[in-house]
Amino acid sequence: MTYRFRKKTLFLCLVVVVLEYCSGEESGSFENVTSSIDFGDDKNEKSVSQQSSEMFMPDNTTMNSTYYSVENQDYDYEDFDLPILESETLRNLNFPHSLQAVQKAMTKISNKECINDTASILLAISKREKWALELLDSFPKFPESILYGNFYQLGNFDECIEAKSSVKTENDISKNTITGQYCLADIHFSRKLETKVRTKRSMENMALEKNRGLFEGNVIHWSICLPSSCGPKDAAILVNEIFFSSVKHFEIISVDVDPKNCETEKKLPITTSEIIYGSVLGIFLMFTLLATFIHVWHLKKIRRSAMYNVDELRQKQSSILKEAVICFSVINTTARFFHTKPNDLNLESICGVKFISMVTIIAGHSLIFFFGGPIANKKFFTEVSTRVEHAIFINSPIIVDTFLLLSGFLMCRLLLIELDKRKGKMNFLLLYIARYIRLTPAYAVVLGLYTTFLYRMGSGPFWESRIGVEKERCEKSWWLNLLYVNNYVGTDDLCMFQSWYLAVDYHLFIVAPFIIYPLWKKPRLGETILLFCTITSVVVPFWITYKGKLDPTVMAYPPEVSDLASNFYFVNYYIKTHMRISSYCIGLFYAYLVHKIQRSMIKLSTLVITIGWIFAIICGMASMFSIVIFYDPEHSVNIIENAMYASLHRVSWSLAIGWILLVCITDNAGFINKFLSHKFFIPASRLTYCAYLANGLVEIYSAGIVRQPMYMSIFELSCKTCGHIVLTFALAFVLCIFFESPIHGMEKILLKNFDVKKDKQRNSVLSVGEL
Repeated sequence: MTYRFRKKTLFLCLVVVVLEYCSGEESGSFENVTSSIDFGDDKNEKSVSQQSSEMFMPDNTTMNSTYYSVENQDYDYEDFDLPILESETLRNLNFPHSLQAVQKAMTKISNKECINDTASILLAISKREKWALELLDSFPKFPESILYGNFYQLGNFDECIEAKSSVKTENDISKNTITGQYCLADIHFSRKLETKVRTKRSMENMALEKNRGLFEGNVIHWSICLPSSCGPKDAAILVNEIFFSSVKHFEIISVDVDPKNCETEKKLPITTSEIIYGSVLGIFLMFTLLATFIHVWHLKKIRRSAMYNVDELRQKQSSILKEAVICFSVINTTARFFHTKPNDLNLESICGVKFISMVTIIAGHSLIFFFGGPIANKKFFTEVSTRVEHAIFINSPIIVDTFLLLSGFLMCRLLLIELDKRKGKMNFLLLYIARYIRLTPAYAVVLGLYTTFLYRMGSGPFWESRIGVEKERCEKSWWLNLLYVNNYVGTDDLCMFQSWYLAVDYHLFIVAPFIIYPLWKKPRLGETILLFCTITSVVVPFWITYKGKLDPTVMAYPPEVSDLASNFYFVNYYIKTHMRISSYCIGLFYAYLVHKIQRSMIKLSTLVITIGWIFAIICGMASMFSIVIFYDPEHSVNIIENAMYASLHRVSWSLAIGWILLVCITDNAGFINKFLSHKFFIPASRLTYCAYLANGLVEIYSAGIVRQPMYMSIFELSCKTCGHIVLTFALAFVLCIFFESPIHGMEKILLKNFDVKKDKQRNSVLSVGEL
């Protein structure tokens, strides 16, 4: 029975093999068969990247079909024939993963164990053994939809690494366990299907390249399943031979296999860092549980039937130790979380702005990771990135500046009030310490998870290149994160792509009092300093962008955001404090303006409000939606435009958001103020800091477990993005209740011991600037 499979897929071939197996038909005898193979001289070995025009033609040697021994002898390629080819069914297979090509590749592999295991697999396939067929079935079929932008042919990851069998070795003395190994190869062709994208560009020319949205079609990411005894070089040789035998009209320039793109089923030993992290976390959670039980007992003792009230309970607590213990109670932290009593400064609208901004940032992060991962239709990005209505997601990095604006606004507004109350006497060192204590514990918990247990929590074709690489980075630089200098020091090993913001915010928090105090003490001098800082914050990005011929901001082109921590612009410019000062300065300006309006009880006229709204709308829309110009393939790159946008878009956006805050706080925003001040936003906004920390876990984990390219559509992206938002805030709630909120309570006790006045404004001032 002869099977013709020209232009057929691997799936159809396997169906035939399985059907033949089930019917009990025999397609060949494998007894007493000896074949001659020559694996060549070591001098003839090629590098992993090789020219297809220099294909190796093997000589003559022998392989025993029983013992799989290797002997170096000369032979003619026409006589090359493994036992596997005695099966007529397999002899006639004609598809990209032709077994003849695998046999030919074996002559170029110097790894004896890899050769023997591969030969065992070929023999097992001919005998239709299930484990070997699963390994073969895990291969991707012939490339599909390449012209449509599907450059990832990922096969079946789980089927590959779960394939396992024990085969007898020489003389049947012992058994050798063969396990599957999944490798992802980058196949470079000389014949381009579209304009090639340079993902690593020099600083001089990175912003000058046109058509960056047209993705490279001369590189295909192709998976291969091979024995775990084979190395990346062996995988590259196999892929090269398989493709050369099937697509000869395309010249293969090179086949590259990164060791990080090879995965096997492995057991990881427990490390010292995992023991330490797990122990600290366990002790903390046990203490929380104990504090909760103590709190329950305390509540039953002092209140038998009354409704739990946070303020009353605090009044009845006299012991500092008791207060410290109850800070860790889940009952206490949950009650504080849902507390919605408004403050006297009319700052509730900030809660709405914080929550909405964080939701938008999470959506933007999700889209960046979607675009940077395997996509079945990469042309979708080209279509949506040039449409104005999608700019809010393509340009989501600008939303982060909203939090720098809010941080500067709260710091200035509340510190000015505190300076009035204390007549200029402030312990700024205590302010910095309290801020560090407020932010660091929850941050450290997430950093510890990145460094330890996260790597154990999943697998996938991109697990090692995503989670494995992130773990290595965090092991090297976690301490830089805790010192809040990671945006300047050790940026080559940036841990947590979003952590740069915390460093920037802390730097500006330290500098802010040197601007705010002069504003309170000598307003003219303070105003001059603030004006100088604002102008400088505009000039510096302009000059750096113009001089370096840079992008106007971080651009979300899929090839360039697959790993943000290695993106040239992101690491060298985007995360730097000196590139982000402008929004913070605008926040200081609006806070100072609100302080003067409220202290002098100035009433804004209708004309001023109208002009202000028009100005804010123009600034906001211009900064947000003009980004599509730079994504337009037909747009001629102008470095002056890039520099202008880089220097002004954050200022423009901050002016717009700052105006919304001003009119809301001064009761001139009507229904907008009512909406942003809704009670729902008050507890929800308390999650924004922890949500920012947790979102990186959601995004990188999701990117690491991807099994197949994602087909992109508005509906599909919306569904997945909503899922990421919900999951992020769920994790944020846990992080907030168990780690962030208890430390916040401890911060207040610490301040009390330093004899700081106990009032609402004091608590706010010493906690300002949080996300």
